[in-house]
Amino acid sequence: MIIAVLVVLGLSVPPLVVLVVQGVVGMGAETVPPARLLVLLGNTLLLAALVVVLSLPVGTATAWLTVRTTLAGRRVWATVITIPLVLPAYVVAVALSGMFGGDGLLTDLLRPWGISRLPPAAGLWAATLCLTIVAVPVVHTLATVALSRMDPALEETARLLGQSGPRLFLRVILPQLRGTLALAACVVALYVISDFGAVSMLRYETFTRAIYAQFRGRVEVGPAFALCLTLVLVSGVLIAGQVLLRGRHGAGAAHSRPAAVSQLGSLGTAIASTLLGLLVLFSTVLPVTTLATWALRGLAAGARPGPVLEEAVNAFGLAVLAGAVTTLLAFPIALAARRRSRFTRVVEGVPWITHSLPHLAVGLAILVLSIAGPAALYQSRTTLVLAYAALFLPLAIAPLSEALRGIDERLLDVSRSLGRSEMRTLVGVVLPLVRPAILTGAALVFFATLHELPVTLLLRPTGSETLAVRLWGAMIEGQYTTASIAALLMVVISVPLLALHARSQVRVSVAS
Repeated sequence: MIIAVLVVLGLSVPPLVVLVVQGVVGMGAETVPPARLLVLLGNTLLLAALVVVLSLPVGTATAWLTVRTTLAGRRVWATVITIPLVLPAYVVAVALSGMFGGDGLLTDLLRPWGISRLPPAAGLWAATLCLTIVAVPVVHTLATVALSRMDPALEETARLLGQSGPRLFLRVILPQLRGTLALAACVVALYVISDFGAVSMLRYETFTRAIYAQFRGRVEVGPAFALCLTLVLVSGVLIAGQVLLRGRHGAGAAHSRPAAVSQLGSLGTAIASTLLGLLVLFSTVLPVTTLATWALRGLAAGARPGPVLEEAVNAFGLAVLAGAVTTLLAFPIALAARRRSRFTRVVEGVPWITHSLPHLAVGLAILVLSIAGPAALYQSRTTLVLAYAALFLPLAIAPLSEALRGIDERLLDVSRSLGRSEMRTLVGVVLPLVRPAILTGAALVFFATLHELPVTLLLRPTGSETLAVRLWGAMIEGQYTTASIAALLMVVISVPLLALHARSQVRVSVAS
C-alpha cells in the first residue's frame, strides 16, 4: 500500500497540482463564452457516448470469437483486429479523409457499381467512426483478458442445466464481464474526451479544441488550465460511475484451466468470418492501403522520406522502456486496489484523472516541474519516460486490477499454509495467474507511447526524434509520403508484439 501511495504521489499528483494551481490563477482571465463551452462540452459527451456504445459490443464480440469459439485462424484474427492500436487517431482520421470524398479510395472502389461520390469524412459521423476504429481494439484487448481467465466451472454447470448459446452468454458470461466492460468504457470515454488530433482533422468541435485554442500563441497558460478543470470534473464523474458499475466483483476467479470453447459450425463460422472480415476491411485494410498508396506514389515521384528508420528505432526503444516502467509502477497500485476501500479507490482513481486530461496540458505541467527541479531532468529521457508513465498508468492498472481482484483467495491461503512468504506467494502464485494482464497492460502502454505526440514534442531530449514527431511534422507540411511511411513503420514494428500478445491470450481447450 505504501508503495502504491508513493507512486501516485510521485507521478499522478504533481501534474494535477500544477494544473489546479495554474487553473485557479487563470480563472479571472477572459476565455470562451460559457454558452459556447456548454455546446462544446455537449458535443464531446455525445461523441464519447457514441464511441462507447459502438465499441463495447463490437470489441466484446471479437474477443469472444477469438478466445472462446472454434473459429478458424483465431490467432490471426486476434492480431489483425488489434492493428489499429498502433495507429494514432489523427492518422486514422487522415486515412479516412483519403478514403471518402469524390477522389477517395473507397469512392474509386465503388465507382463500378454506380457510386461516383461519397461524402467527405467530416463532422460527428466521421469522428465517431474514426475513434470507434481506435477504441474497438482496446475493448477487445481488455475483454480478451477477462474471457481467458474466467472460471470454467460456472459455464460447465450452466450447460448441465440446459443453458447454451445466447442465454449462456447473457446469464453467465456477461455478468462476469461487468467490471471489465466498465473499465473499458471508462478508458474509451476518457480517451475520446482528451483527443484533439482526430477531431481537428475531421472538423468536429469538441471541448478539447477550445483548450488547445487557449494554449496557442499565448504566453500566459492560466486560462487554458482553467478550462482543463472542467475536464477534471467530468473525469471524476466518469471514474465514480465506473467504480459503481464494477461493484465489488471483477471478472471472476482466475483459473489456469481454460474454459470449453463453443462450436460454431460451418454456418456460424461463415457468418463470423464475414463479419470479422468487414471489420478488418474498414478498420485496417482500407486505412493501411490508403497510407501505402500515398507512400508508393510519393516514392515513385522521387520523394525522400528522411531518416525514418533511425526514428523508428528510437520510438521503439522509448515505447518498450515506457511499457516496462509503467507496468512495474502500476502493479503495486493494482495490488492495493484489490482491497476495496474508499482510500484505495482514491489511490486507483487519481491516475485516471491525469490520463483524461489533454496531453498538452499534462506535458506543460510536467515541463514546469522539470524546469523547477534539477537541471539534469530538463528535457531528459528519464523525464520523458516518467511523463509517459504518468499519462498511461491507467492503461496498465486496468487489466491488472481486474486480474488481481479475480484471484481466488483460497489459492493464496493454501500457499501461505505451506510456509511460503508473501513474496514467494506473489512470485509463485499471483504472477503466473496475472501474466496475460501484465502483457496486456504493457502492450497498451507500448502502443500509446508509440504515437504520443504533445508530451514527446515538449519533453524529448534535444535532437531526439520519434515516428510520431516525424509523422505530425510531415502532415503539417503536406509531406504525405513521409507521413504515410512513418505510420506504416509504426505498424511494422508493432506487429510482432501484437502477434505475441494474441498468442498469449488465445487459449483453447477441447470441449468435452
